[in-house]
Amino acid sequence: MLTAAIIGCGRIVEEGHLKAFQALQDRVQVVALADPTPERRALIGDALGIPEESRYGDYHDLLDREQPDFVDLALPHFLHEEVTIACAQAGRHILTEKPLTTSLESADRILAAVRQAGVHLGIIHNYRYLPYNISAFQLIGEGKIGDPFFIRSEGLGGGHYRGAAGFDPDWRAKGARSGGGALIDNGYHNMYVAEAMMQSPVKSVYAHVGTYVQHQDVDDLAVVMLEHENNGVTSVQVSWAIRGGGQPVSEVHGTAGSLRITRGGLEIFENEKGEWEPQDTGGRDFKSSFTGLFSDFISALEQGRSPQLDGRAARHNLAIVMAAYESSRRRRPVDLSELGE
Repeated sequence: MLTAAIIGCGRIVEEGHLKAFQALQDRVQVVALADPTPERRALIGDALGIPEESRYGDYHDLLDREQPDFVDLALPHFLHEEVTIACAQAGRHILTEKPLTTSLESADRILAAVRQAGVHLGIIHNYRYLPYNISAFQLIGEGKIGDPFFIRSEGLGGGHYRGAAGFDPDWRAKGARSGGGALIDNGYHNMYVAEAMMQSPVKSVYAHVGTYVQHQDVDDLAVVMLEHENNGVTSVQVSWAIRGGGQPVSEVHGTAGSLRITRGGLEIFENEKGEWEPQDTGGRDFKSSFTGLFSDFISALEQGRSPQLDGRAARHNLAIVMAAYESSRRRRPVDLSELGE
């Protein structure tokens, strides 16, 4: 059985990571945690049965005194580089929340440290493990809608995902701590899902990113067009500025049909049949996405190999996001090759 430690016990750990560790308790045991907030240490520590002496206020003490096989990082974005490199230098494998960090230069320093230490790094791209997305990937892979060529991916909301009390619930809306707003936080997920749906990497990005409603120094609206290597196109729209909420849209259109994900689940339209048909996906359980991803990461460590969603995948997706910011600043398309991809 593998052992793990958690650094950062915020809301996403409570709502996602904790459930994964509980579901996988026959394969991994959480032996320690670190968080500066006593209430968060108590909440997660009690839920996982971690001894009081293995609950740390400072992650340095955890790394000095504990010997877990891997460390699960769930921290505000601005702390990712410091803590990830420290874990690598301590010889620990790492599974980290997205984004890897807040700049590509920082990402490259992390990847260099990981290579030098000889440890494995995994990124939490958990939307790839949502039940309806798994079903959609399978249907597309089977050719049910032909060759995908256009994706619409839109999520327009009225605010950011608030962090736990005790630290700073609004750190995502502060540029020095988050590195950006709706795009790097929400839109980040749309990018890697779009590549999986299109079955083709992104090669160029054209975007408008801005702040319209919220009094903050990060973006609350991003409208992004992705051009894929197969010449397919993805349209992404994400926002924190629309208080009434927009109609969520997730559609994939191919040469032989279409898929759409609605509040009710997944539907497919095959041109030859001429009608929409619901698909059984096993529900919309957000928490199960963490269980699937953690399970695959644990399997990789058990087999002594790098996880599929590794540091390169993390840097690549961050490059798409950064290309969108750069495109908005330059007012022109930005090719990912300009950013070292």
